[in-house]
Amino acid sequence: MNIPNNEGMACDAVIRHLEKWTGKSRTEIRHPEINGVGPPVELRLQLGNQNYAIEHTRVESFDNQIKASISIGELKKFIKERFTDPLPGPVYYELQVPLDVCLPEKRKDRERMLNTLDKWIRESAYRMHRRNTDLFRPLFAPIRSKVWHDDCVTGTPLGTAYEIKLMRTKLWPPALHTAGRKPGTIVLWYNYLEEDERNDRYFRRLQRAFDKKCPKLKHCKDEGARTVLILEAIDSFMTLNDQIGRYLPALLDGRKEVPDDIYLVDPSGSLWRVYPVKHDDDHWPDVGMPPQGQPLICEEDLLGIPTWYRNATGLDDLNVIIPRKWFPTTFEQHELDDLTRGRVSETLCQN
Repeated sequence: MNIPNNEGMACDAVIRHLEKWTGKSRTEIRHPEINGVGPPVELRLQLGNQNYAIEHTRVESFDNQIKASISIGELKKFIKERFTDPLPGPVYYELQVPLDVCLPEKRKDRERMLNTLDKWIRESAYRMHRRNTDLFRPLFAPIRSKVWHDDCVTGTPLGTAYEIKLMRTKLWPPALHTAGRKPGTIVLWYNYLEEDERNDRYFRRLQRAFDKKCPKLKHCKDEGARTVLILEAIDSFMTLNDQIGRYLPALLDGRKEVPDDIYLVDPSGSLWRVYPVKHDDDHWPDVGMPPQGQPLICEEDLLGIPTWYRNATGLDDLNVIIPRKWFPTTFEQHELDDLTRGRVSETLCQN
């Protein structure tokens, strides 16, 4: 699956949040990376008398997650188009690849790799079929093979830089992942990273994002701008929420070019949420960090509600109370503007 580039709408969502918070409307929007005026940040604008400098980054769970998601989509298409006829035996097949698999960028190299993979899959399937044919023997016939219904072949086909596994799964008893499939069909499956390795990659990915974005914002801060770093979640928000809360103190510790504000944008479905992560010296997890999976209620919204009603309905017990300063702002996707379109206009004007 290709991950969409939401940079323009993520920036617009954060600016709308700032407009609500400051009561000021945006003016003088420009893109220094395109027009070459000032430090090369992605966005500069005015909110009242205050200038803002904004940088955006998509936070990947691991290196090349975006490229890997595209490669996984191409592998699914490859399986669907190449393996229309069933592979041998009344069994199911599963091609397992690493979650961070990346196909070659050049089309010629990619086609050569897929052709090699096609041949490897077919040869491996027939090899497992031959060594498991005795399992469909007549009753009381001797067992010649020690390999039972479930079998696999592991290898590194020419052109691939990853260890790939072809699994052969028995027809009975039926499993959840084989429901609705015909015997002999093959599907793609990717192996998730171990938790320790996944956490380490999260931290290193966040660290590189801060190393790349913060120095550019520091130049704008020296000019009097208020600096904003936007982290866009392209993975599970719940996971990223936990990772940022865990690692943010270490990411900020000792760093001289820290942004004034950090926001986490969750572009899940039609509802987009903007979470304030850092404001001046306050930040997650010390303040404002919403607990996972619990409903939130703004502290200021409870001021006009009688205590007896709050106690009777259990508002305080059923919800996590968060000050408005840290309360997430929600937007419908259709109401957000893609601010990267302005870049295209600026580029055309310059040309």
